[in-house]
Amino acid sequence: MTEARRVAFVVHAIFPGDPRVRRQSDALIDAGYEVDVICLRQADETVEERDGPLRIVRLPVNRRFVGFTGHMAEYVAFTAMVAWRLAGEHRRRHYDLIQVATVPDFLSFAAIPQRLGRIPLVLDLHEDMPEFFRDRFSAPLLRPLRPMVTAAAKASAAVADQIITVHEPLRQLSIARGVAPDKIAVVMNSADGRLFDPARHERRAFMADGELRLIHHSNFQRIYGLDVAIDGLSRLRPGLRWRLDVYGDGPWRSKIEAAVARTATGDRVHLHGRVPMDDLPRLLAAADIGLVPSLPEPYLEYSLSTKLLEYAAMCVPTLASDLATFRHHFTDAALRFVPGGDPDALARGVEGLVDDPEHTAAMGIEARRQASAYDWEVQKERYVGIVDRLIEHRAAR
Repeated sequence: MTEARRVAFVVHAIFPGDPRVRRQSDALIDAGYEVDVICLRQADETVEERDGPLRIVRLPVNRRFVGFTGHMAEYVAFTAMVAWRLAGEHRRRHYDLIQVATVPDFLSFAAIPQRLGRIPLVLDLHEDMPEFFRDRFSAPLLRPLRPMVTAAAKASAAVADQIITVHEPLRQLSIARGVAPDKIAVVMNSADGRLFDPARHERRAFMADGELRLIHHSNFQRIYGLDVAIDGLSRLRPGLRWRLDVYGDGPWRSKIEAAVARTATGDRVHLHGRVPMDDLPRLLAAADIGLVPSLPEPYLEYSLSTKLLEYAAMCVPTLASDLATFRHHFTDAALRFVPGGDPDALARGVEGLVDDPEHTAAMGIEARRQASAYDWEVQKERYVGIVDRLIEHRAAR
């Protein structure tokens, strides 16, 4: 019996909460691989978990995200722990390939010993680290560090055998920084069709009970603009019944709660906390409008929201900030674009959707049609093909 090929994922995130890593690991398992995921650990999670060919190894680090020092200390500590644990796991498990997800991209340095042993290394750019740094740490005292961050990004790219990223604009940005075009490929984030299937969940008729139901799910961060959206919703015209259901958590929660208190919308805005990914399709099907109110910042011009693709997959009409990457993938026929960071524009956009329910429902259907070009079955085949090729090339050598 042939021994199964084995891949290690390294990700500074919670698993299986990270949808991209979950889809990729599932794709490899479906293709006959065994997968180990090395990730963060929340207080209520086990140190190690196994489910058939999937093994999850959780290190004693969780997101704190307190300023620049906190970020860097956490990233460096996690990278050091990964290097130590990965070395031990590789001696026992004999990985055929290692994949590292950003951010931080210097997490790839933890796999250098295995890379020197000719184990293929894939760097998966979930985000662009230099733009991430520019957005999160804009204080004048930190600006001199920007060239160092860019240099680290280039070094991380040089270490990898192959780079994959989430969409074409981010690929082009990497090429502009010196990555060879044939070294970087696009494997898009997309909704998992096994879960986000509108045929499995009956869609609510638009405002069926006279109440407008809005939905948003995310990791609570400043850049996702939820507090701005709450401010905008509080400005909707009198007489319009509405509620916003929010699923998620994160470091910006206190600011979001403050926005709810400031706008006196506590009876309308409901913060439900995190929910399992498997529950999301049902919740989306029960909503009238999805919100993607990301702020108009350079970092997000290179970000394509996964929740946007999940709304599209479920035919949920969506109001989104007018960002370049969003427009690269969807037209005005599919989304209602409004200027990001503008509460009044968001309120007028929502009212426009309410005033033309037939057109709004048609937008949801058109969004699904346009998103079909980014279907995970297509991306999955591309991704597994990249992994197969790298491993087979190593075997041939």
